[in-house]
Amino acid sequence: MDDKEVLWKCRRGTKELDILMSSFYHNFYKSASKTHKDGFVKLLSLEDPIIYDLLLNKISLKDIAVNEIADMIRNMSLKTK
Repeated sequence: MDDKEVLWKCRRGTKELDILMSSFYHNFYKSASKTHKDGFVKLLSLEDPIIYDLLLNKISLKDIAVNEIADMIRNMSLKTK
């Protein structure tokens, strides 16, 4: 998936997720490792309620890379407060 497609997939059903996903993309995606890029793409393929639960640390998935991305996004949002 090219960068334009990834950025397009950052557009979610809610403004909050739009902001979090696009912020991660702009701040970390381009310099991320291939593993983290793949994890972010997998995260973007999930339904919004699952993404919310991951970001709120209510659930974790078997995919370690996706969990790491969720942790990075959670930590990124905590640092901006």
